[in-house]
Amino acid sequence: MGLDRSRITIAGVLKILLIVALILFVGITIFIVNKIRIDADSALRNAKNVRMSLRSADIEMYAAGKSIYNPSKKNGLEDGVKTKVEQYAETKGSYSITSYDTKAHELTGMTYRQGSYVVYFSKDGENITWDVNFILNVYHFDESDVIAE
Repeated sequence: MGLDRSRITIAGVLKILLIVALILFVGITIFIVNKIRIDADSALRNAKNVRMSLRSADIEMYAAGKSIYNPSKKNGLEDGVKTKVEQYAETKGSYSITSYDTKAHELTGMTYRQGSYVVYFSKDGENITWDVNFILNVYHFDESDVIAE
């Protein structure tokens, strides 16, 4: 009889441990998904603020006969645009203009990166699209070439 009680106790403890592990796994999964979603919403909100700031800077530069877009630059921004954008919004990430309609003086494409999130903006006529992507770095590998002489 004593042996049966210890088996029941061990089986009961194992069931409890399995239930606790399952609850922890589900809880951690829900937490991670919510954290990613909240940070993605923050990146989108900041990208929208940058777009509005770029529109305001474009209005100012249009009055001076200039544009915010310079296709010869790596990030597509004309000189002085970053300082004008920083006057209107606090930029927590980096951004670049990918397309611009020179006839309508309108921003039609932008990329905004904040941490592990990349926000893509595109405008085609009246249709506006925002895509928020999470970039997961799998691993980093460093190596060096050794040349034998």
